[in-house]
Amino acid sequence: MKQLSINQLPQLPFDAAESINQLRVNLGFCGKEFKTIMITSSTPDEGKSFVSMNLWNQMANMGTRTLIIDCDLRNSEMRTRYGIGGQGKLYGIAHYLAGQVEMEDIIYETDVSGGFIIPVDMHVANPSILLEGERFAKLMKYCRENCDYVLVDTPPLINVADSMNSATHCDGSVLVVRSGSTSRRLVENSLQMLQKTSTPLLGTVLN
Repeated sequence: MKQLSINQLPQLPFDAAESINQLRVNLGFCGKEFKTIMITSSTPDEGKSFVSMNLWNQMANMGTRTLIIDCDLRNSEMRTRYGIGGQGKLYGIAHYLAGQVEMEDIIYETDVSGGFIIPVDMHVANPSILLEGERFAKLMKYCRENCDYVLVDTPPLINVADSMNSATHCDGSVLVVRSGSTSRRLVENSLQMLQKTSTPLLGTVLN
């Protein structure tokens, strides 16, 4: 299996690290059937990728085989923000969904023990068609069967339909809400959108 390094994963202050740890514990209480978890937000810049990456890190460090899938195909900043890189040609989820490579070409082991990642390799203007295809469904099924947890980092709900497509393949979702910024109306709209997917809302994170 190919490898990637996570070179800029932050060292969280105690309070922040403990909050992420509590989120990890609470998700475990939801039950073993909740293995694929979508993490999203209502609007950009609410901290969903920050929550996703740090939750993934803690889960992996606790000895669970944890995969994070970067599904923000339109505007992902995960690779640059967290210094994700390695040797050789990088293939990501867009290459796989387009049928250019196979599943084993996009799942990378990382230098976080027990942590695996499927990165975004290039931005796609309209990825909804790719996410609605059978290759994405096949990928999610494989990941669920071969990992203890799969975290799916998606675009904000309000802007595009991509998260709705991803949610239908997940066991549950977590909504990240930015404190003092996200309006009650936006949160209510997001909850209504998630209800349409019949994907259980496992909880919200006040960031």
